[in-house]
Amino acid sequence: IILYQPYGKSVDWWAFGVLLYEMLAASRHFDGEDEEELFTAITTTMCPYPKVMSKEAVTICKGSVGSCQVNCPYPQFLTKDTKKRLGCSPAGEREIRDHVFFRRIDWDRVASRDVQPPFKPRIKSARDVSNFDRQFTDEAAKLTPTDKLFIMNLDQTEFTGFSYVNPEFIVDAWADAARA
Repeated sequence: IILYQPYGKSVDWWAFGVLLYEMLAASRHFDGEDEEELFTAITTTMCPYPKVMSKEAVTICKGSVGSCQVNCPYPQFLTKDTKKRLGCSPAGEREIRDHVFFRRIDWDRVASRDVQPPFKPRIKSARDVSNFDRQFTDEAAKLTPTDKLFIMNLDQTEFTGFSYVNPEFIVDAWADAARA
């Protein structure tokens, strides 16, 4: 995307790999002072993998343990070659489900919603943020200002097939519009 080239589902697997890395490593995969530096980092650099990450975690993100980037024995999410990216072969998501990182996952039980989550946060209300680090909840929100009627005037046919609408948002949006 950032190179302005045609793209497909491979960008989604890349994004999933970045998210997975950030959750496993507890740090950002790519960094930059501004958008240009960030894009340069994404297209040209390889970042280190913390020693605390398991071999399986490294192989699903990077492809192999060590500095191997060429001829890695496993497909990986964060390879820059989209043809070699995990999930982009003809096997598709089967390749991901069969990866050693997910060896303990019973995909049939997941599909039938018969798996208990390893952690279920306790919340007091829909607006309870006590499970998030105060570093983030204490930050002031930086919202892009929009015309109050902008969202309500969007062509809703663009969202055909989407079923979820946050009821709190609708109530808040209509209340704001009524006050305007």
